[in-house]
Amino acid sequence: MLARVRRGDEISWKEFYDTYRPLIYLVGKDCGLEPAENEELVQNVMCEIFRKDIVGKYDPDHVPDHVSFQHDESKGRFRHYFRGIVRNQALKIYHSRWSFKMLEEVPEPVYCQRFDTSWNDNWRSHVLNQAMTELRQRVRPSTYSAFELYTLQERPVKEVAKVLNLSVDSVYVAKNRCVAALRQIIAKIEKEEK
Repeated sequence: MLARVRRGDEISWKEFYDTYRPLIYLVGKDCGLEPAENEELVQNVMCEIFRKDIVGKYDPDHVPDHVSFQHDESKGRFRHYFRGIVRNQALKIYHSRWSFKMLEEVPEPVYCQRFDTSWNDNWRSHVLNQAMTELRQRVRPSTYSAFELYTLQERPVKEVAKVLNLSVDSVYVAKNRCVAALRQIIAKIEKEEK
């Protein structure tokens, strides 16, 4: 998606939201936010990105329909820029919990202690999901099915061959092609994140 943005292709806010919402939600969940707080986190992150990238350029009440997300590379790698926004918004939510308890000192949030690990794990999962989506579009359906059944679901190769009416060698070839393509796709995504 960022490659399309860099080429000048417009992406809608809906597409951006649909792509990154699961990542934001998982990070919040892994770090101890409640479901309602996770929904608040998603909304706050999206609003913050919208505010940073749109406000100042357009009147927020009258943003033209053609306006789309455009990451400014001077802000650094998108991954780090996005991570900072998610972390800051999550900390605001976490601290708002304590303000209701009228504590003078907010304890060091468990969230802070788990954020980096959670972010890195969920980012890798997010990249893999993007790569799997692209892989499905790149290879023939039978190739992807063989890869999915044999590699992802860990079904016996003879069973996969029988179900898909393929030879055992064809299942191995499908797996190798898909693994090679996945490596290539992931490398491309990671390069685009720089």
